[in-house]
Amino acid sequence: MNSIPRRELGSSTAHRQGAVLRWALGGTLILLVSYLAGLGLEQYDWVTYQFPQTVLWCTIPYAMTAHWLYNGAYLPQFEGRRFLFVATAAPYLAAPLGFALLQQPYSRGAVLLVYLLSSAWFLVGHWRNRRHQVLSLAYLDETVPLRLRELLGDTAQASQQHIALLPWTPLEESGTDTGTTRATPQWAGVVLDRHASSSAARERWISDLRLQHVRLYSVEAVAELLSGRKILPNQQTQDLWTLDGNPAYDTFKRLTDLLLTLAGLPVWLPLCLAAGLAVKLDSPGPMLFSQIRVGRNGRAFRIWKLRSMRHAGDDRTARFAQPNDDRVTSVGRFIRRTRLDELPQLWNVLKGEMSLIGPRPEQTEFVRVFADRIPAYPYRHLVRPGLTGWAQVQQGYADSEEQTAIKLSYDLYYVAHYSVALDLLIAYKTLRIVAGGFGSR
Repeated sequence: MNSIPRRELGSSTAHRQGAVLRWALGGTLILLVSYLAGLGLEQYDWVTYQFPQTVLWCTIPYAMTAHWLYNGAYLPQFEGRRFLFVATAAPYLAAPLGFALLQQPYSRGAVLLVYLLSSAWFLVGHWRNRRHQVLSLAYLDETVPLRLRELLGDTAQASQQHIALLPWTPLEESGTDTGTTRATPQWAGVVLDRHASSSAARERWISDLRLQHVRLYSVEAVAELLSGRKILPNQQTQDLWTLDGNPAYDTFKRLTDLLLTLAGLPVWLPLCLAAGLAVKLDSPGPMLFSQIRVGRNGRAFRIWKLRSMRHAGDDRTARFAQPNDDRVTSVGRFIRRTRLDELPQLWNVLKGEMSLIGPRPEQTEFVRVFADRIPAYPYRHLVRPGLTGWAQVQQGYADSEEQTAIKLSYDLYYVAHYSVALDLLIAYKTLRIVAGGFGSR
């Protein structure tokens, strides 16, 4: 029997957030000790007066780290260590810029010290809570394990380390306590299969579980927690009616897109021109390739890319790129692998048609087909499309309708959960992917 105690009615995400909050509050002692140590070292002239002052200023990046870890508690368990690295590194890497903007003198050594100490503290907290992060669940319907494996697909085996799933049998059936049903206290919740046959006994058991304040999960909800995909029961779009935008974060994200794109202009514009010149010298045809794609709220716009395939003239038939596609030129393979062919889309970002991060915009022909065959498909257009996205860093290129359905589940997960935490994780994974060339065609 699993030894994890049954928790309260709150979800697994809420319990992870509580653990992060308690650990972050405890970590403020690190800042206090570092500040007192700085004052002591200053008395012996081993450090300048800026050292203890910088430690105090570092409460801001520390608070940002704690806030991002708290908000990112919903992310899949397998992304825990990567997100921990991003959430701790990003605020302290941005700290020098903050000091420069405020024209505030600071100690690099103090920033480095607090970063190392806080990273170590949160890493210890991550490893300490890892055994408590296993989702220990019972299942009421015997079809749950098979259904869960079907929904998880290739990730089912990897997900086993993050979940403990055992059958739940009412005590009245086992003969130990006639007339009552008691949830075993080792379980954090009970999983139900919404497709299971209903009966008076089953409805009574579910009612008793609710009265005992046991959290109930659908198989789809558990699969989403484990996979980072929005799982819909038989493509029932009613489950998506509650999805909506986030105007505050949309505004913040739009400003961030503008600032980062303009700040990087001296870097990406020369790269774009150099890669475009290589395209012109490599094969006949224009430097740029344009295509109509579908963006936010279903609005069509013209996307720009560096041409990576042989010029096809007026032949613009929509079709997927295949591995080792013979249409791709020699320079095209390089700029596709390094994602340099996407650089002109920064113009679309400046115009507000795209974002740096979001679901990739799809061709209008494909959108018409997929929206007809996959009812949930239009919901991916609730947010601006992006240069990179959750589906790209998790799955890579989709070259069939079946893979597009999986890609859509990642896109819908992003639409449901997009935030600073998720965008930071996507940005980090994108940098790693660009270095390795994952998912290019």
